[in-house]
Amino acid sequence: MTDARRARYVALFASEARSLLTGARRALGQWQDDPAEQGAAEEIFRALHTIKGMAASLEFAATADLVHATETTLGAVRRGDHAATAAWLGDFELALDSISIACEAAIVAAGGEGAAATPGTAWTGPRIVRVDLDRLDALLSDLGGLVMARQELERRAEADTFSPIARAALQMARRLDTLQARILDVRLAPLAEVFERIPPIVRDLARQLGRDVAIDINGDNLEVDRAILDQLADPLLHLLRNAVDHGIESPDARRAVGKRPTGRIGVTARADGDAVILEITDDGRGIDRDAIAARARAMGILEDRAALSDDGLLAVLERPGFSTVEQVTTVSGRGVGLDVVVARMREVGASLSLTTVLGRGTVFKIRLPTRLGIVRALVTGIGEERYVMPLTHVIELVACEPELVGQRDGRSVLFVRGEALPIVDLRRLLLYRGDDLPSRRPAVVFEANGQRVALLTDAVLGQVDAVVQPIDRPAGMARWLTGATVLDDGRPALLMDLASVV
Repeated sequence: MTDARRARYVALFASEARSLLTGARRALGQWQDDPAEQGAAEEIFRALHTIKGMAASLEFAATADLVHATETTLGAVRRGDHAATAAWLGDFELALDSISIACEAAIVAAGGEGAAATPGTAWTGPRIVRVDLDRLDALLSDLGGLVMARQELERRAEADTFSPIARAALQMARRLDTLQARILDVRLAPLAEVFERIPPIVRDLARQLGRDVAIDINGDNLEVDRAILDQLADPLLHLLRNAVDHGIESPDARRAVGKRPTGRIGVTARADGDAVILEITDDGRGIDRDAIAARARAMGILEDRAALSDDGLLAVLERPGFSTVEQVTTVSGRGVGLDVVVARMREVGASLSLTTVLGRGTVFKIRLPTRLGIVRALVTGIGEERYVMPLTHVIELVACEPELVGQRDGRSVLFVRGEALPIVDLRRLLLYRGDDLPSRRPAVVFEANGQRVALLTDAVLGQVDAVVQPIDRPAGMARWLTGATVLDDGRPALLMDLASVV
């Protein structure tokens, strides 16, 4: 077998084994609810038998032997030689975890890269066509070129809206919108492809460390671009390992502070406009910000007597190489490698934030775009600079008249139909130093994270299908700047993540 063919088979094994194990765990959950139901046992047996055959064909002998032994155990219950007691079902769940870990180890040993080695998948009803991700990337790149050409054609057609060129441009725009939506949909993949690997890894690490941990997962049916999914696996597992290793206390330590001996880790995904919000939570010891602040002062990266907010804490923890012996052993230890997590997320336009309470736990929040490449956006101007904002959060545009501006709780607000909206001035947000302030300025009213905000800008310049490219982020760059595009007049513009502004 050639290396290329074996690599394809390994990628197929990775995809199929994960899917089969997900189905087996779902069936096991049903079996645990009703131990007398034998249908679940048959479904699990078929899944194991398929995995064993694939593993054997790829010469993953240890994995095939482990699955065979689990099959034998299950066979005894199917024959009635052994009852499916609650204890047995619990042990069998651990056996599925071991198989999952063995499959992942075999994939890595064979040179696969987990999700990154899995081809893209396009769904047509019940039929599946597997497409190499590089081909989808090339297709998206070509689509971006078409979108830019369309915008140039539309701009030229504006001179005579009744000309044949204008009619042709309109027809092409409609067809291109449909093509764009279909291509972007083809690239989507469910979060379950990453989430399904979480429970066995967390439980295995908890057993090694002598911790009792329950894991809750919600929202794995949501979909994101496969390129984003490929980048998500390693950072997510890194955060989860740290939550178990440095966040969740031992059962005795938890009892001593009045907590339940079993710690809880949650992974929740929810849709928010054109993004997906991932929250990784634990009810462990939290991060000792005072200890980290002291270390940061000693290193000269924090001023004396300065306190650390959650954003400031994350900024310190994500500095490359920031760690201490005390932090690794008695504090949370989350600084080690966090710079890699942040860098990986920013490569795909994602942002990371944290909230922590000492003794109560920590929440990491990752905001992921669902799609890469092209977004419908509003173009705004600050002086000579241009910024684009995804339309999914924009509610309306209003004139910021002086009589509509007031004060509430010490901050400026804009009154819109009786509602007081906090004002964020884009000039101040971006530290713009130009002095050509227009006499009248519009406000972009947007909603994110359950809050409405009036974003004050110099000018609103229209809408555009922005072909977004990732940016190399220099140190200190604001988190709400997540990408760049080129407008149809050739001018560059930065993409703003409005949700990060709130």
